[in-house]
Amino acid sequence: MKHITAFILLLACCTASLAQTKKEWLKYADEAFKKGDYKNAVVYYTKVIDKNTPSDITHPYETKPFAPAKKDSASGFKIFNITVAISSSAKADSATAKNDSVKVMEIASSTDQYVVHQIAESYRLNHDYQNAELWYKQSVKTNLSVYPYETYWLGDAFMKNSNYAAANLQFEAALAKATEKKDESMIKLAKQKIAGCYMGVDPNAMQKGVVVTELDSVFNTGTSSFAVNYYGDESTLQFSSARDGNVVADPKKQKAKYTSDIYTLSKTETGTELRKVVGPINTNQNEGAGFMASDNARFFFTRWSPADKNECAIYFSRLFNGEWLIAQKMNDKVNLDGYKSTDPVVNAESSIIFYSSNRPGGFGKMDLWYEFIDEEGRTYGEPVNMGPLFNTPEDEVAPFFHTVTSTLYFSSDGHSGYGGLDVFKASLNKDDSIWSAPLNLGMPINSSKDDSYFILDASQQNGYVTSDRKECETCTGGACTKIYAVSKEKNVYDVKGTVYNAETNAVIPNATITFKDIRSDWEPFAITTDTAGNYFYELKEGVELYMKAQKANFLGDAGTVFTVGLTDSKHFERDFFLSPIAAGNISFPNVEFDMEMVILRPSAMKVLDNMVEVLKLNNDFKIVIESHTDMAERGTDKNNIQLSEQRSKLCFDYLVSKGIAPERMVTKGFGDTRPLVQKPQTEEDHQRNRRTSFGLIK
Repeated sequence: MKHITAFILLLACCTASLAQTKKEWLKYADEAFKKGDYKNAVVYYTKVIDKNTPSDITHPYETKPFAPAKKDSASGFKIFNITVAISSSAKADSATAKNDSVKVMEIASSTDQYVVHQIAESYRLNHDYQNAELWYKQSVKTNLSVYPYETYWLGDAFMKNSNYAAANLQFEAALAKATEKKDESMIKLAKQKIAGCYMGVDPNAMQKGVVVTELDSVFNTGTSSFAVNYYGDESTLQFSSARDGNVVADPKKQKAKYTSDIYTLSKTETGTELRKVVGPINTNQNEGAGFMASDNARFFFTRWSPADKNECAIYFSRLFNGEWLIAQKMNDKVNLDGYKSTDPVVNAESSIIFYSSNRPGGFGKMDLWYEFIDEEGRTYGEPVNMGPLFNTPEDEVAPFFHTVTSTLYFSSDGHSGYGGLDVFKASLNKDDSIWSAPLNLGMPINSSKDDSYFILDASQQNGYVTSDRKECETCTGGACTKIYAVSKEKNVYDVKGTVYNAETNAVIPNATITFKDIRSDWEPFAITTDTAGNYFYELKEGVELYMKAQKANFLGDAGTVFTVGLTDSKHFERDFFLSPIAAGNISFPNVEFDMEMVILRPSAMKVLDNMVEVLKLNNDFKIVIESHTDMAERGTDKNNIQLSEQRSKLCFDYLVSKGIAPERMVTKGFGDTRPLVQKPQTEEDHQRNRRTSFGLIK
């Protein structure tokens, strides 16, 4: 018995000597945090502040400040170790921890406050906002001189937990501190979050006619599902999912349900067919956010390391004999060593790749970039940052280019939103290549959590979004990303207005409104105004229309209305103002010529171009082109009648070349028989006589 007792004591001593110290646990925690392994970082950090964890006796850790090479993500200040001693009952497992109250017993040293801050950060970055809120609350109760903007991150956690009133108070506190420190960056961030809090309680935030529904287990099985996109056409979807059965190198060392692979879901005659992307796309690493080019022969996707989320790059594969070739990592124009590049999307012509990256030259964290590529998927030129219209000091990710409307959808937590990542859209004007300002899609597409990877079909009625808005009961670490279907009511477009007398503002009944398709896809048609001078017409989607209002004895008026590129319903208003023609006649500017010349001046062509517009707008007009010359005693012995006829014919030919029907014009040459100035004294007098004028016949 004595020998057994001695053996047990010896074993206990050996076990104690092998126990990890606070210093060692902190080292493991910081390494896990740096690699993006936030779940294990929480476990290790909790060990540091556990009273039962032994200290380094030779070099007492609590008395030695520790400054890891890291910056506070909000303030930019170096983080020094601070310590909070918490009750040993606090659990590392998030599913349990969020139900336990975290009790501050005492502030032991600066090390523990650092650890409490890092635990809060780990929960936030792992999207476990309930626990993040608990730990940020503890952190703000301690000395805030090291973390002056901890209230900002507490407000962020409140906001993502849909507590906008509490969040607003914290952001106001952060704004006050930033104003005191004259920190313009934090001032801007705090103001944006305050604006977001007001958005969150705005009763108009919920968009009418939009329904968001969580998809079934075909999509949402396992620990995470995300990034739906079209796989060649709208009948086949692709998405990424971490679930059992995924590719792993060693099942004993790597769990399939934590490894992401890319799947496709196709519609068949009997239902749907789910399978992994065929070929060497999926590996024992993580694959996600795939995109099929329009030729169905090039596939772009993101691949990242299970051990280090910072090792993240975009890969490219080609289809050869019906099989995907081994994927190649794109070059440094897209993937720069030491930085992340994710979420590739290619335009319809497969000439531009949009992606997200934190490479140098951006505005903050993850930014939207684009790069030119050739048919082989090779890049040329330099990567282009999409600029401050899109990018902020925070994250911009998950771009999707809607070809039909030339609209770029993306997610951001740097623009004013409802909490985490929100989906925004910006449309490209093809005429001047200028983007519109990003617009938040509102609720229910967006929530207080992270919403991303939004896509939309050609009809703009059906789409998908990835979100962690729903708390996950089957996995630890807070909410898991799931895929949601988005359905929208069909967009409605119409135009209405009134036709007025331009001089009296009286309404003009029975005026004709003509609609002409600018792209000439269909024949023009006309409607008439009612007795009150009003009109109304329902428009189609994707049209560019030229509108013209006419009435007998009036000059017409015109305008345009476009539904091309619109992503929401719109009701246009277009009034027309018609100028009356007095006594059935109207005057037009004259075309002037040089003496004895039959050549159009640039100023003459400008007058004729304006005449073209008048005649096209008023297609019921018929005109006479009358030309006149200098007096007989001026110039050579040229026949002035012949000269004037040549000038009239020159104007006629010019108008015909611009699309005016010949039968709408009559030419006449009067020579010197109708001078405006009978006894010209100056060159200006001669010029007034040497003219071509227009008269209205009908």
